Amino acid sequence: MKNIAVFIDIKNGQIAESSLRALEFASAWSNQQGFDGVIVYGFEKTQLEALNALNSIKEYVQIEVPGLVQNSQVLAVLLSHIQEKGISQILYVKSLLMDSVAAYLSGALAFPLISNVKELEKVSNGNRFTKSIFSGKANLVTEVAGDNFIAAFSKSFSSNLALPSGNSSPSLSSISLPLNSQSTIVENYPLTGSIPLPDAAVVVGGGRGLKDPSNWVMVEDLAKELGAATACSKPVSDLNWRPHHEHVGQTGVKIAPKLYIACGISGAIQHLAGVNGSRKIVVINNDPEAPFFKHADYGIVGDVFDVLPRLLNKLKSH
Repeated sequence: MKNIAVFIDIKNGQIAESSLRALEFASAWSNQQGFDGVIVYGFEKTQLEALNALNSIKEYVQIEVPGLVQNSQVLAVLLSHIQEKGISQILYVKSLLMDSVAAYLSGALAFPLISNVKELEKVSNGNRFTKSIFSGKANLVTEVAGDNFIAAFSKSFSSNLALPSGNSSPSLSSISLPLNSQSTIVENYPLTGSIPLPDAAVVVGGGRGLKDPSNWVMVEDLAKELGAATACSKPVSDLNWRPHHEHVGQTGVKIAPKLYIACGISGAIQHLAGVNGSRKIVVINNDPEAPFFKHADYGIVGDVFDVLPRLLNKLKSH
């Protein structure tokens, strides 16, 4: 018995888009490499329709966590379950929770842990990983001997593997991690309203080119029309024009949306480090020499106070 484990991120019962891409890769990878199937783990309940649509998915395991996941005593139950299922490879998209879980599993299973993986391929004596380094400014290609590993995908992970045809009928089970005597979850306060930046498929960001926090309504209106999250550069959050959780950059949130629209942002290297996982970048700036244009897929040289209202009107007319 040889299985792959995929840990997924779930928000309000829905599987995150980046986790869906990891599942699609695991389905194709399992089929290509001759694994028995894919065991999916998650920390919340989820609808099985997305899993049913993929080939090779054998089981969804909900991990019930009454306290904080912070020591080996708590995680020993999960370790035992993984060993019983014959898991030889573990895949997940980077997150604070899973990074700590994966670090423990790597030590306990003696599986090498490779982080920020952008591409994965099989080679004769093991597996080759292309990973992001230096805050996304460079890639490193490394090979790991053998077939046991834990891969932490970046949100910009991509795969050229063709999805195998066919559906799955995964079983549903659960495991409960023991309560840590030092900590207890008293109550959860889920974020509501705005779209969380790490999960957003579209992000509209603003910089000091907007000149005043009162002008942010243009960015918010555009984001609302596109179903997007809002972001900002570090100088903007430092000035308290926008909340700090919207700060995107090297010392802020790292994002990898399908589309990032940067409005009045010059493109300092610290900001680029937080957005270079975006599939498409559109830059709007009145300075044709702004460094951001060198990293953009599309650029508009113009005043945001002219471009954004026209863009919004165009979107509303369709």
